Amino acid sequence: MKSVQCQISSCSRCRFYNPEGRRGGQCSQLGVPVGSSWKPCSLAMAIFSAPRVVRQPLSLLPQPMEQSLSEVFLKAALLEAALEAPSAPGSEGEHRSPQAAPARIMR
Repeated sequence: MKSVQCQISSCSRCRFYNPEGRRGGQCSQLGVPVGSSWKPCSLAMAIFSAPRVVRQPLSLLPQPMEQSLSEVFLKAALLEAALEAPSAPGSEGEHRSPQAAPARIMR
């Protein structure tokens, strides 16, 4: 395997380096403490380089999400009412408690 040729000389020259204290700092990419004079890892990027990932707008939604707040509240109220409604029609208030089985009479 070939190693990636990095033109960054130390961690302190990386875009993800955040200095803390006198000699060290944090790598925001890896989330670990690093030394400013350490050799950079393979994820290092120059401070002023362009980002590698170009983000494009999301075009997955079939229609725009432009609803007024009153429409959202109405839909939420209808959904809550549907969830609280009894599942079978005519079963309102007919909650039966379990009854004891009849005792067997031995002869």
